[in-house]
Amino acid sequence: MEIARAGVTSRARLLYVTLSMEYGGAERQLLELVCSLDARKFEPHVCCMKGAGPLLQQLTERQIPWTVYHSPPLDYSRKIRCVRQMRREVCTLARLMGSFKPHIVHGVLPMACVMAGLAVRLVRVPILVTGRRSLGCYKEGRPLLRFLENLVNRWTDAAVANSEAVRVDTLARERISPGRLRLIYNGVRIPEAPARAGWSEIAGTDIRGPVVCLVANFFPYKGHLEFLDAAAEVARKVPAAQFVLVGDGKLRAGIEKRASAPDLHGRVVLLGSRADSGDVIALSDVVALASHEEGFPNVVLEAMARAKPVVATRVGGVPEAVEEGKTGLLVPPRDPGAMARALIRLLEDPAGAGEMGRRGLDRVRRDFTVERMVRAHEDLYEGLLARKL
Repeated sequence: MEIARAGVTSRARLLYVTLSMEYGGAERQLLELVCSLDARKFEPHVCCMKGAGPLLQQLTERQIPWTVYHSPPLDYSRKIRCVRQMRREVCTLARLMGSFKPHIVHGVLPMACVMAGLAVRLVRVPILVTGRRSLGCYKEGRPLLRFLENLVNRWTDAAVANSEAVRVDTLARERISPGRLRLIYNGVRIPEAPARAGWSEIAGTDIRGPVVCLVANFFPYKGHLEFLDAAAEVARKVPAAQFVLVGDGKLRAGIEKRASAPDLHGRVVLLGSRADSGDVIALSDVVALASHEEGFPNVVLEAMARAKPVVATRVGGVPEAVEEGKTGLLVPPRDPGAMARALIRLLEDPAGAGEMGRRGLDRVRRDFTVERMVRAHEDLYEGLLARKL
């Protein structure tokens, strides 16, 4: 869609507001979206509120403009200081909006959505879109955040949920019109060729035997310790099994300690945060997800796109991607025994595991491609522009 003003035709300007462009699911989805939009119709700009991140380099390579400013974390326990800091951030965003003059502002993560929504009111941006990418557990004990989210919902034109579970959770927790809440699933790219690197290049060591991979930042709700407890049970039953973790975070010391315990000694490889996590998945035999909660995890789709079977906890939108017994196995969260049994089942039946992986790939091709995700966003933007401009 082209926007006409006083006889001049131009592309629709989109400003995406997020926290940073670190290696994370929401950030990778944003990268795929802005790099794949129809350049004849849309002119994107990315604003990071809390710092930069390695994914900005890919924006630069695609000649997509971005802005970064560093804002300290909000301390919700000190309300006056928190409100003052939020006011400064809103004014900073409003100045950026005033210079870029976007037709649409799209907030990606919760606090970015709030700040963007408040700034939009100051500079009269025509259209506000906000994102819902996780269950609303983060709002527990944060009444100020809940109040501000509901305030911004009053003038939000559309809110995008990335799974049906997130959509239902949002309707239950927030005051928002169901008609404004849109479901657009995450999308992933299907690799055109197998990974070129081997374990020696990726991990610095030659990993032998079947490999179970877990890709997740080291956050408490990602369930790394339960996964390692399950891995210890798997190791007793499948002595050749190895376990590879991709990610990093504040819990690293505790995870390293558990991984070096006698029942796992020499079996766990910690690779840290990686740009090539897809290659790690491609070299693995099974991909695990041990989270206590999720909206719609990209790693599950990344595994399926590489024809890998998945063992995942039955949380949030995971069952919308993983078909039990067809593309993977679902287990209860916080249950290392159940996860261990599921992993052992797949490791001891490589033919059955391979068939699950192939069905997963077929599912991604049908329902979860980047092209499908981008087209859904373009349709949303074009519909809003046609209605409001």
